[in-house]
Amino acid sequence: MVLPLIPFLVAAATAASTAVAAKKGYDSYQNMKRTKEIAEATERKYKRAFERFEQTRNKTNGLFELYGETKLNILNGTMKKFVENFKKLKNIHFTDKTIIENINDVSNVNHFMKEIERQTIKASQIAASGVSAIAGGGLAAMGALGATTTFAAASTGTAIASLSGAAATNATLAFLGGGSLAAGGLGVAGGMAVLGGIALAPALAIGSIIFASSTEKRLEEIKKQRAEINVEIEKLDAAVRVLDEIQRYTEKMKQLTEQCRVLLDRYTEKMEGIILSCGTDYAAFQREDQHAIYVAYQLAVIMKHLLDTPIISDDGAVSPTLRDVIEKTDRQLSSIN
Repeated sequence: MVLPLIPFLVAAATAASTAVAAKKGYDSYQNMKRTKEIAEATERKYKRAFERFEQTRNKTNGLFELYGETKLNILNGTMKKFVENFKKLKNIHFTDKTIIENINDVSNVNHFMKEIERQTIKASQIAASGVSAIAGGGLAAMGALGATTTFAAASTGTAIASLSGAAATNATLAFLGGGSLAAGGLGVAGGMAVLGGIALAPALAIGSIIFASSTEKRLEEIKKQRAEINVEIEKLDAAVRVLDEIQRYTEKMKQLTEQCRVLLDRYTEKMEGIILSCGTDYAAFQREDQHAIYVAYQLAVIMKHLLDTPIISDDGAVSPTLRDVIEKTDRQLSSIN
């Protein structure tokens, strides 16, 4: 009577096989569900980080453009007027050693005047063609880099159409300029931007994994990709911190530049009045008038140093001299004021 046991064994084996299949099906479903949850959560996290970064990048770029326009206007206005009046003077001999020791490059007046006049001429040429000629990348370059660096790459008589050397290869500036350093259009290659060595990941490609993720292997793959994407998110967060620091320095430099402009305008007007009433022979001026002329010159030196000081260095980091320049300029302007 063994035969009746066969259907029972077949039924038992079938039930066991069905249970295993059900378990595998359930596990596969859970893996797919978990994979999808991880992928979607990771994508949301990345998008939030990238949006924060984009907002900060745009704000930084905007500050560079504003500061660049400020520099251009000062060179074509305040500094130009100073040069025009100071060039009228003769027999200039500054003897106040105490003040001279606190200011850079004032011993060679002729050299300084040639340098600043060269910059004012180029600024006037650019202004004549309209600020819009260097809008965007050009103004950002003017704000981020020193005036000397920017103008050195500009063609005489034209707007800044291209930048060369360190400026042209500066990935940070290209990136902050929205992919264009200048009107000529030096761009950033497809979707990849660099900020001080921080590589920013292109858009995530999670979709294919979501729809293919029905196995334990796919679940492990998405976990691995999540770890990689988290590293990219950390890079984005680091970039935001760098940009925040750049913004603070740019705002402070712009503030100091405006403060110096107000003082330089005031003393240039005094110099203009002295020339109108006393002539152009500095040696014949009263000591008080000589001092006013010297303070105007002193402020012009401070201003040029501010305009020439870059916010960012060639490698895209905050310029290492920036903090010292700000602290020193603060003391100088407070002393004069």
